[in-house]
Amino acid sequence: MKNTASTWREVADKLLKWISERLGLEGHETKEALGGDELLYLLEINYYPPCPRPDLALGVAAHTHMCALTILVPSDVHGLQVSRDAHWYDVKYIPNALIIHISDQIEILSNGRFKAVFIEQL
Repeated sequence: MKNTASTWREVADKLLKWISERLGLEGHETKEALGGDELLYLLEINYYPPCPRPDLALGVAAHTHMCALTILVPSDVHGLQVSRDAHWYDVKYIPNALIIHISDQIEILSNGRFKAVFIEQL
């Protein structure tokens, strides 16, 4: 598990570096603003099996995430949607791809230049 955890940390660190650079900052500054070496990385593993009766499923209400970034390893189980300009779009499954959510802390740190992704799961 250690190799997996360190790989995820590297992915998150690269994303934070790119966000810093896009904001015109030094590569380390976003990570430093989030806690630097004390930054907490949280790994959650959720499994959503195909629903036999999607017409009865409640899903998860629309929301943003309170963290800085969310990195998803998707499956071919559909249901994730994102909102843009008051319209909902299905997130398409792409094998071997990651889904990256900009979350609330990045929106705040960037003064709104990066927007937290508004999502829902059906």
